[in-house]
Amino acid sequence: MKRGKSYDEELSHKLKNAKFAQSYILTLMEGDDGLSVEDALRHTIARMGIKEFVHLAHVPQPNVSEFLSGKRKLKPETLNEYLKPFRLKARLVLEEAS
Repeated sequence: MKRGKSYDEELSHKLKNAKFAQSYILTLMEGDDGLSVEDALRHTIARMGIKEFVHLAHVPQPNVSEFLSGKRKLKPETLNEYLKPFRLKARLVLEEAS
């Protein structure tokens, strides 16, 4: 499999450390201009490499490729599968509107 242009070998190695990956993903999401959780995941997986992510997350490679290309949206339970290697999980919070 050819590497994507955004693959970063050094960063890929660092992202295998859950604490580093948590910080990396959460930093991507910070602030008003921060990425959504799905976009932060896409960014992280692209830098890490699909092969490396599939190995960590134990999810099918075609599903990851479709997610990265925007052809697949993640259900909440699938999102948590993708976040699990980074020791993160998503939860939906419903608040009263003002």
